[in-house]
Amino acid sequence: MNAVPELVQQLEGFVELIASAIESKDWEDLNELLANRQEVLERLRASSPSPLERQAIGDMIASMQATDSQFVALVQSQKELLQKQAASLAHDRKAIQAYQTE
Repeated sequence: MNAVPELVQQLEGFVELIASAIESKDWEDLNELLANRQEVLERLRASSPSPLERQAIGDMIASMQATDSQFVALVQSQKELLQKQAASLAHDRKAIQAYQTE
């Protein structure tokens, strides 16, 4: 029995789940999804695909890399926003402390 098509389908299913986790800022779920996707990739790597399946796998991996680049950009922008908010909060706390000590 050839599990390659099933593994490819599982990998393709992660795209929507990962996008949803990023959109909802569910970083724990994102981490779990990425770990699960890695497990499926490892199983795919250990399989014995036919030459035709190898081509499909290569195309799917190229697509996954392009999508991952978009995901990284989204996560990076969220990270930068959170860093700005944290810096602003720290500044506000210092101002409050300075006001209270006067």
